[in-house]
Amino acid sequence: MKTMKIVSLTNAEVAMGLRLGGIKECHIVDDPTKATEKLRELSLDPETGILIVDDEIARLNHKLIDEVRANKKAFPIIVELQSKERKGVVEGVDPLKDLIKRAIGVDISAAKSEEESKLNL
Repeated sequence: MKTMKIVSLTNAEVAMGLRLGGIKECHIVDDPTKATEKLRELSLDPETGILIVDDEIARLNHKLIDEVRANKKAFPIIVELQSKERKGVVEGVDPLKDLIKRAIGVDISAAKSEEESKLNL
C-alpha cells in the first residue's frame, strides 16, 4: 500500500498550528471565497489521503465537498476544523460526528445516550 499525504487548506493561523503538529503540506488561503479550485485540485490528487479544511472554506464550498464525499471513494477523507472565530459553523451541525457516522454507520451521540441509559447515568 502506498503512503498517502495529509494535506490542509486553511487560513495562515490554522496552517501554523497544523505545521507545529507535523502536517508538512499546508496550503494557505487568504480569501476563502477563492479556495474552490485549490480544493478541487487537492481532492482529485490520488496521493491525498486526508484533506483538512477550516470551517469557513468548508461552508463556502459545501457543494464540492458533498460531491467528493458522495463519490464513494475511500479517499480523500475531508475533515473540517473549526476556527476560533467559528465563521463557518452551522448551528447544530457537527462535521466530525457526521464523518464518523458515514464511516462506521453509527451515530455516536445516540450510541452514547443508549450506553448512559444502560448505566443509569
